[in-house]
Amino acid sequence: MELLQVTMREWYLLLSQVSVALSVPVKGVADGLQLPLLTVFLFGLVGALSPCQLTTNLSAMAYVSRRTGEGRVWNEALAYTIGKVLVYMLAGGAIIFLGLKLQQSAIPVVVVARKLVGPLMILIGLSFLGLIRLRGSFGARLGRWLQSRLPRKGAIGAFSLGVVFSFTFCPTLFWLFFGLMIPLALISTGGWIFPGLFALGTVLPLLAFSGLLASGSDLSSELTERLRRHQRRISQISGAIFILAGTNDTLTYWLI
Repeated sequence: MELLQVTMREWYLLLSQVSVALSVPVKGVADGLQLPLLTVFLFGLVGALSPCQLTTNLSAMAYVSRRTGEGRVWNEALAYTIGKVLVYMLAGGAIIFLGLKLQQSAIPVVVVARKLVGPLMILIGLSFLGLIRLRGSFGARLGRWLQSRLPRKGAIGAFSLGVVFSFTFCPTLFWLFFGLMIPLALISTGGWIFPGLFALGTVLPLLAFSGLLASGSDLSSELTERLRRHQRRISQISGAIFILAGTNDTLTYWLI
């Protein structure tokens, strides 16, 4: 165990030296890119391409595509996006606020969050590879109840659809949002906007699809077919990346 701790300290020092060596030439790019923001956005995109979320995105695509000839594709796509971002911002903001309040009460929420990120990334990576099955879905019943009572036509209907789908958390999306995004928001500056960026990541396939429809391209149907065809490969690549990053984080923040 002691040898492993020494090895991890050396690994951490090596990464620090590489970081310092690269910091000068890339500082301007790094400052503008804001990697935590990009990471959260990619979490949302990965969630959007997971099997349990693919059906909701395809449903949203079907909703906006029926108005192609009327030139209202973007209106409805943006309304759907606003509905989803609003719910994620409210739900995520409330949890982040509670976590920061607990931190002020001398409860080490940030320290615990930092240590949880690595193991959770490994678990999610294993689920992407199909080696384990995560549980944690909720909101399906509430989503059906809302869908039966909210408008179903036009931009208002699209907004309502975004709200409804936001309440339906399948296991993959649940762990990406509550298990990874929330802890990352708690330990990052500007974490308040992370839920909104996560939501934007989940609707990126819809926005890409809407852009193709609005331009009159015939690639929209090809896009949905490719999403179905390559979903397993995307999950495998995502799983490998999550496991590698999670292993590094776990060893770094648990042993140093």
